[in-house]
Amino acid sequence: MNNLKQEIIPPDSDVFIDSNIFTYHLLGHKRYRDSVKDFLIKIESGIYTGYINEVVVSEVYHNFIRVIICDKFNIQPVDFIRFIKPNPEAIAEVDLSKVTAILSMKNLQLIHGIKIDMVEENMKMYNLLSSDAIHLSSCKLQNIEYMATNDSDFERVDFLNLWMP
Repeated sequence: MNNLKQEIIPPDSDVFIDSNIFTYHLLGHKRYRDSVKDFLIKIESGIYTGYINEVVVSEVYHNFIRVIICDKFNIQPVDFIRFIKPNPEAIAEVDLSKVTAILSMKNLQLIHGIKIDMVEENMKMYNLLSSDAIHLSSCKLQNIEYMATNDSDFERVDFLNLWMP
Protein backbone atom coordinates (compact mmCIF):
# COMPACT_ATOMS: atom_id res chain seq x y z
CA MET A 1 0.00 0.00 0.00
CA ASN A 2 1.19 3.46 -0.90
CA ASN A 3 -0.26 6.83 0.05
CA LEU A 4 -0.20 9.01 -3.04
CA LYS A 5 -0.45 12.64 -3.94
CA GLN A 6 -3.31 13.15 -6.36
CA GLU A 7 -0.96 14.05 -9.19
CA ILE A 8 0.75 10.65 -8.89
CA ILE A 9 -2.34 8.67 -9.89
CA PRO A 10 -1.75 7.97 -13.58
CA PRO A 11 -4.28 9.43 -16.02
CA ASP A 12 -6.90 6.92 -17.18
CA SER A 13 -6.69 5.06 -13.86
CA ASP A 14 -9.71 3.45 -12.23
CA VAL A 15 -10.22 4.79 -8.71
CA PHE A 16 -12.64 3.49 -6.08
CA ILE A 17 -14.06 6.43 -4.14
CA ASP A 18 -14.98 5.95 -0.48
CA SER A 19 -18.03 7.72 0.96
CA ASN A 20 -15.99 10.13 3.08
CA ILE A 21 -14.69 11.85 -0.09
CA PHE A 22 -18.23 12.67 -1.24
CA THR A 23 -19.33 13.61 2.28
CA TYR A 24 -16.46 16.11 2.64
CA HIS A 25 -17.42 17.67 -0.69
CA LEU A 26 -21.16 17.83 -0.01
CA LEU A 27 -20.75 19.33 3.45
CA GLY A 28 -17.90 21.69 2.51
CA HIS A 29 -15.42 20.27 5.03
CA LYS A 30 -12.97 23.12 5.72
CA ARG A 31 -9.81 21.04 5.77
CA TYR A 32 -10.53 18.76 2.80
CA ARG A 33 -12.95 20.63 0.52
CA ASP A 34 -10.37 22.03 -1.92
CA SER A 35 -8.41 18.82 -2.48
CA VAL A 36 -11.62 16.76 -2.71
CA LYS A 37 -13.14 19.22 -5.18
CA ASP A 38 -10.00 19.04 -7.36
CA PHE A 39 -10.10 15.25 -7.25
CA LEU A 40 -13.79 15.06 -8.21
CA ILE A 41 -13.18 17.48 -11.09
CA LYS A 42 -10.59 15.00 -12.38
CA ILE A 43 -13.21 12.25 -12.27
CA GLU A 44 -15.84 14.34 -14.02
CA SER A 45 -13.41 15.52 -16.69
CA GLY A 46 -12.36 11.94 -17.46
CA ILE A 47 -8.79 12.06 -16.20
CA TYR A 48 -9.77 9.17 -13.92
CA THR A 49 -12.77 6.85 -13.92
CA GLY A 50 -14.42 6.72 -10.53
CA TYR A 51 -16.09 3.65 -9.06
CA ILE A 52 -18.52 3.28 -6.18
CA ASN A 53 -20.74 0.49 -4.88
CA GLU A 54 -24.15 0.36 -3.23
CA VAL A 55 -22.59 0.66 0.23
CA VAL A 56 -20.98 3.98 -0.74
CA VAL A 57 -24.32 5.22 -2.07
CA SER A 58 -26.04 4.27 1.19
CA GLU A 59 -23.32 5.80 3.37
CA VAL A 60 -23.29 9.11 1.46
CA TYR A 61 -27.06 9.57 1.65
CA HIS A 62 -27.12 8.49 5.32
CA ASN A 63 -24.26 10.77 6.37
CA PHE A 64 -25.72 13.76 4.52
CA ILE A 65 -29.21 13.25 5.96
CA ARG A 66 -27.82 12.75 9.47
CA VAL A 67 -25.77 15.97 9.41
CA ILE A 68 -28.55 18.10 7.92
CA ILE A 69 -31.21 16.80 10.32
CA CYS A 70 -28.93 17.12 13.35
CA ASP A 71 -28.19 20.74 12.40
CA LYS A 72 -31.81 21.59 11.60
CA PHE A 73 -33.29 20.08 14.75
CA ASN A 74 -30.33 20.86 17.02
CA ILE A 75 -29.71 17.26 18.04
CA GLN A 76 -26.46 15.45 18.69
CA PRO A 77 -25.37 12.86 16.09
CA VAL A 78 -25.52 10.15 18.76
CA ASP A 79 -29.25 10.89 19.10
CA PHE A 80 -30.03 10.82 15.37
CA ILE A 81 -31.60 7.34 15.19
CA ARG A 82 -33.58 7.95 18.38
CA PHE A 83 -34.92 11.16 16.80
CA ILE A 84 -35.59 9.89 13.27
CA LYS A 85 -37.53 6.73 14.17
CA PRO A 86 -40.53 8.61 15.60
CA ASN A 87 -40.02 11.53 13.15
CA PRO A 88 -39.40 9.94 9.73
CA GLU A 89 -41.08 12.86 7.96
CA ALA A 90 -37.93 14.88 8.70
CA ILE A 91 -36.17 12.91 5.95
CA ALA A 92 -38.54 14.35 3.32
CA GLU A 93 -37.53 17.86 4.41
CA VAL A 94 -33.90 17.28 3.39
CA ASP A 95 -32.98 18.42 -0.11
CA LEU A 96 -31.08 15.44 -1.51
CA SER A 97 -30.55 16.85 -5.01
CA LYS A 98 -26.86 17.61 -4.38
CA VAL A 99 -26.28 14.03 -3.22
CA THR A 100 -28.07 12.56 -6.21
CA ALA A 101 -26.16 14.86 -8.57
CA ILE A 102 -22.71 14.01 -7.20
CA LEU A 103 -23.42 10.27 -7.19
CA SER A 104 -24.65 10.55 -10.79
CA MET A 105 -21.70 12.57 -12.06
CA LYS A 106 -20.04 11.83 -15.37
CA ASN A 107 -17.33 9.13 -15.34
CA LEU A 108 -18.56 7.61 -12.08
CA GLN A 109 -19.50 3.94 -12.39
CA LEU A 110 -21.60 1.89 -9.99
CA ILE A 111 -20.19 -1.57 -9.26
CA HIS A 112 -22.93 -4.15 -8.75
CA GLY A 113 -22.52 -7.38 -6.87
CA ILE A 114 -19.91 -8.93 -4.65
CA LYS A 115 -18.81 -12.39 -3.65
CA ILE A 116 -19.86 -13.14 -0.08
CA ASP A 117 -16.90 -15.42 0.61
CA MET A 118 -14.57 -12.64 -0.56
CA VAL A 119 -16.06 -10.26 2.02
CA GLU A 120 -15.32 -12.68 4.86
CA GLU A 121 -11.84 -13.30 3.49
CA ASN A 122 -11.12 -9.55 3.36
CA MET A 123 -12.45 -9.04 6.89
CA LYS A 124 -10.11 -11.69 8.26
CA MET A 125 -7.07 -11.00 6.10
CA TYR A 126 -7.04 -7.21 6.57
CA ASN A 127 -8.96 -6.85 9.86
CA LEU A 128 -11.72 -4.79 8.26
CA LEU A 129 -15.31 -4.19 9.25
CA SER A 130 -17.94 -5.38 6.80
CA SER A 131 -18.48 -2.15 4.84
CA ASP A 132 -14.76 -1.74 4.20
CA ALA A 133 -14.45 -5.42 3.29
CA ILE A 134 -17.25 -4.96 0.75
CA HIS A 135 -15.41 -1.95 -0.73
CA LEU A 136 -12.28 -4.06 -1.00
CA SER A 137 -14.24 -6.86 -2.68
CA SER A 138 -15.53 -4.35 -5.22
CA CYS A 139 -11.96 -3.25 -5.93
CA LYS A 140 -10.77 -6.82 -6.36
CA LEU A 141 -13.64 -7.76 -8.68
CA GLN A 142 -12.94 -4.74 -10.90
CA ASN A 143 -9.12 -4.97 -10.66
CA ILE A 144 -8.97 -1.50 -9.12
CA GLU A 145 -5.69 -0.67 -7.41
CA TYR A 146 -6.33 2.99 -6.51
CA MET A 147 -8.66 4.22 -3.81
CA ALA A 148 -9.61 7.73 -2.72
CA THR A 149 -10.37 7.61 1.00
CA ASN A 150 -9.58 9.17 4.32
CA ASP A 151 -9.97 5.86 6.13
CA SER A 152 -6.64 4.68 7.51
CA ASP A 153 -7.97 1.11 7.83
CA PHE A 154 -7.21 0.67 4.13
CA GLU A 155 -3.50 1.24 4.85
CA ARG A 156 -3.44 -2.43 5.89
CA VAL A 157 -4.34 -3.53 2.35
CA ASP A 158 -1.20 -4.43 0.44
CA PHE A 159 -2.50 -4.13 -3.13
CA LEU A 160 -4.18 -0.71 -2.86
CA ASN A 161 -2.59 2.64 -3.57
CA LEU A 162 -4.40 5.28 -1.52
CA TRP A 163 -5.06 8.89 -2.26
CA MET A 164 -5.96 10.67 0.97
CA PRO A 165 -7.07 14.32 0.97
